[in-house]
Amino acid sequence: MLQTKILNRLQFITQNALAYFSYPSITTKRFIHSLGTMHLSSYIFKNSLLNANKETKNQFLKDLKRVIKAIVQEEKLNINFDDLSYFDNKALYEFTIPTKNKKDRAVYTIFLQAIRIAGLMHDVGHLPFSHQIENALKKVYYEISKKEKLEEKELEFIKLYEDITKNSTLVLHEAIGKELIKLLFEFEIFDFIKDSNEKELIKLIKTLCIYILEDRVYKEFNFSTLHKIIDSTVDADRLDYINRDMLASGYITGPSDHIRITKQAVLVKEENSYHLSFFDMGLIDIEHMLEMRFNLYKKVIYNHGIAKTDALLENVVQFLSSKYFESKEKKTDFLNGISLLWDFQKETNTDKKLDLISILDENWLISLFKNEYFTLKNKNTLSHLEKKYKYCFEEVLFGKRFFRSPWKNLNEFYKVLGFSTVERYQFRESFGYITPKNLVKLQGLLDNFIKKWENQEEELFFTYQTVSFKIGIQKDFSLYDCENLINLDEISTLRKRLKQSMRNTVPFYLYTNKKNMNEEMKEELKTLVLSVFKD
Repeated sequence: MLQTKILNRLQFITQNALAYFSYPSITTKRFIHSLGTMHLSSYIFKNSLLNANKETKNQFLKDLKRVIKAIVQEEKLNINFDDLSYFDNKALYEFTIPTKNKKDRAVYTIFLQAIRIAGLMHDVGHLPFSHQIENALKKVYYEISKKEKLEEKELEFIKLYEDITKNSTLVLHEAIGKELIKLLFEFEIFDFIKDSNEKELIKLIKTLCIYILEDRVYKEFNFSTLHKIIDSTVDADRLDYINRDMLASGYITGPSDHIRITKQAVLVKEENSYHLSFFDMGLIDIEHMLEMRFNLYKKVIYNHGIAKTDALLENVVQFLSSKYFESKEKKTDFLNGISLLWDFQKETNTDKKLDLISILDENWLISLFKNEYFTLKNKNTLSHLEKKYKYCFEEVLFGKRFFRSPWKNLNEFYKVLGFSTVERYQFRESFGYITPKNLVKLQGLLDNFIKKWENQEEELFFTYQTVSFKIGIQKDFSLYDCENLINLDEISTLRKRLKQSMRNTVPFYLYTNKKNMNEEMKEELKTLVLSVFKD
């Protein structure tokens, strides 16, 4: 599986886009993060069963066996559970648990592999530069959707986007990921597997993996219990990336022992439902991990420098997309165009589609950016818009600093916009998380502000990045005291503490190529902020 084009593409997809321009050591790739997630998910699954009481563990394995038998029968798979030498795998020895018999061991190992593969593949659908390109395409989609009349290329984009995201109800990278997982299992991986018995097992593991990622309820078994191993308040995904990113940024000088947290995992059965939980004795370690995650977002991901390059990256993708839609030329070679970000879905030939997917990484996109940049650079005259995006490309490609924010923290934000002491107290807990309704309003007002002032001055350019994040703790997240599941809020003030700290952030960064803004601009921005957040 590690030899496939689909998975190896993640070797060239960064975890944090252009963060390396602000923190040079943040160069983690999604491939190594996916391996870490797979590894930690193995510990969580193993320890959750080791720590479960005997009755819960045995019933759970019995339910897993029932699910496997139903899938084998439904998909007409030729699997003999009395002869599964494939699972005498020494590489998995550290994750084995005591079972009553060989069949239970086989069932456990099949699900262990399914969970490991779900962890390994959880980010496989990310496009180059991860969330930033996804955000840019989402903005492209919403901008096009507002238009009354659409061109052929725009209609095609809308159809592809809505087909893959089920009319915007699914997260783009997760939706692409599920399609790529099917492609990997059904076509690419079969080139590496010759044994017919192993192929039958791979078909079974593919189904289990997809059911896990889709939170499927099958034969009264809820796969969301297993999905929580890689997607919940405390999961393998977070345990891996929090350590990596905080270490790389320099905010911590040594890794936290997150294996310690996995040892507190426990499977609990309550009211005929299974719950993945953690012992209450692990509270201090869990609080520390969630505080680290919060600080990662507040101090690193929403650092003014990283937020700027994220915004500029999204801007250039929107610029190239608009340019593509406006062009009357019919592109036959979309390898050299921005439309590959969505057109790869159209390819019906499996081999060609795999090749296109393998191309779809940051090396390809950076080359595309450079081609566009040199085209602009070598033009004799540039329009106002082209000048702006020439600067954007130079920041994204070379780390040049044409755009700067007048403020880098909340105190400077207040100072620049002239907030009085009374207003500071009034608004000090208004920011951090912006409701969807207010976010749309804020973005619309900032777009109008930029359009107005850029039209007035030939050499004036703006961009912005809104700041809105969540504390990352599910409302029903509970710990286990060996008798009952206890909601986190009953035994910890963590949620309250993080909410208070979250509000002490700026609502947005505004970036401009001019050193100072005039008083009229500042007053207009202050009025804008008051209109969005006063209530």
